[in-house]
Amino acid sequence: MLKTFGITLTRLRVVSYLIPIITLVLIGRLFYWMVLRGPELQTKASRQHETVTVLKAKRGNILDSEGSVLAGTKNLYHLFVYKPQLTISKNDLVEKLLIALKTDQEASTEAALRTFIQGRLSLDSNWISLKHYLSDDEKTKIESEKIAGLGFEDEFVRYYPDASLSGQVLGFVGQDASGGEQGYFGLEGYFDRLLKGREGKIRTERDAQGNPILIGNYQFFHSVEGKTLQTSLDKRMQYLSEIQLKEGLAKYQAKSGSVIILETTTGKVRTMASFPNYDPGKFSEFDKSTYKNPAVADLIEPGSVFKPLIMAAALNEKLITPETQCDICAGPITIGKYVIRTWDEKYNPLTTMTDVIVHSDNTGMVFVARKLGKEKFSEYLKQYGFGKKTKIQLQEEVAGSIREAKNYGDIDLATNSFGQGIAVTPLQLVSAMNTLANKGVYISPSLVEGDIPATRRILSPEAVAEMTQIMIQAVDSGEAKWAKPKGLSVAGKTGTAQIPIEGHYDPEKTIASFIGFFPAQEPKYTMLVTLREPQTSPWGSETAAPLWFALAKQLLL
Repeated sequence: MLKTFGITLTRLRVVSYLIPIITLVLIGRLFYWMVLRGPELQTKASRQHETVTVLKAKRGNILDSEGSVLAGTKNLYHLFVYKPQLTISKNDLVEKLLIALKTDQEASTEAALRTFIQGRLSLDSNWISLKHYLSDDEKTKIESEKIAGLGFEDEFVRYYPDASLSGQVLGFVGQDASGGEQGYFGLEGYFDRLLKGREGKIRTERDAQGNPILIGNYQFFHSVEGKTLQTSLDKRMQYLSEIQLKEGLAKYQAKSGSVIILETTTGKVRTMASFPNYDPGKFSEFDKSTYKNPAVADLIEPGSVFKPLIMAAALNEKLITPETQCDICAGPITIGKYVIRTWDEKYNPLTTMTDVIVHSDNTGMVFVARKLGKEKFSEYLKQYGFGKKTKIQLQEEVAGSIREAKNYGDIDLATNSFGQGIAVTPLQLVSAMNTLANKGVYISPSLVEGDIPATRRILSPEAVAEMTQIMIQAVDSGEAKWAKPKGLSVAGKTGTAQIPIEGHYDPEKTIASFIGFFPAQEPKYTMLVTLREPQTSPWGSETAAPLWFALAKQLLL
């Protein structure tokens, strides 16, 4: 009896110890599942019985200055079937869809479509996607069959009505890592968030068979269309520029080229054309090297088209006049181990500043740079906008760099004065030249209507008037005078820059250019034309200049 009682007491003690232990274990497990793992499990449970349908947002259009579409969005349709609502057999459904979607394509294409739809209908799910990107006509034909269980969702596709026109300005729309819509390069890349809008969502609860639960949770969030972007581009000018540029590349056998035209008084970009380019609607078919816009993404040595900017700075500081004579221009200039020569090995003792520009005299520009000095030289480059981005609204713009005055050596000051040893973008260059056209006021270039440009006065009206007259004479008396159309008043300058490669300059390859504004006294446009590696002649006066004049004449007409 006592023995039995002892065993019972021992068991009670064991049980009394076990109960709190078991309780603690249960509480611990509950804490683990409900608190630590709760959110994760709740998410998994939601995925099992909730369906989220994404409502695509329509991407905003990109327009030219007059409202014509440069990049638009087509509204297409996604066909789906909800099988529980079908009142016809799957075979009948396939035949009706084939009739509605019938095209003039080959029988093999129809057979492939039949096989695809049959395969989709054989899936276990009640809701099945059947075909993407149907046109209005295809949607109407299918709806006319009045087949219960079929439905449509809106889909949007980017299109470019003018194919490659302005392609490198526009950029393109591709996909990001998650498969979502993403703009790349140009305006599409820079304004992606603004253009893409905001996707909507429909969240519904479904049972184990995939059927909607009528009294279940339902949430609907509207999609928000992307904003429309109106640019400053003039489609007619852009088209004309691209045609002329393409003909110029063929005529002068150049590797590539570009044309930039700014409206002088506003800084608005009216034309930005480059070749080779690409069709944004078929971007995957083109070499990736064409995606970036050379006008803002390429750094070049400007060569002699840089000279008027430095000369204007010295005139503005009253360090020289147009009649000032150069006292170091009788022959080559030696600076350390380097020798500065003229392009044609001709030297003019006591040449005037006007003739320095007319004859594109490198030794004369060294004279001007020394008058300015390193401090003022560096400061004027900054004022002209070199070494920093113009803040044009294009994704791939680069800034380039310029030296601080303390880092200028004598040879750097000399070579920079005639556009060698300094790297700028074509847009920076034409924007700086526009300062002369705009009576001494720099105005930042803009590509989107409504933007307020930054302005600052750099040069006095007197200095601009003197420099303009010199540039008019450079056109009328310089190497490119043969190409100038009669009756056209132009202030401009030719340029021929060697291409630096691996620490030295290629002896044969050049970038030929012409920059200027017209009409000279009351300018309407400032334009830069560049041709890379022209084969018929390396000189800007024989390649870029005639192309510039031909384009200017047509624009004025």
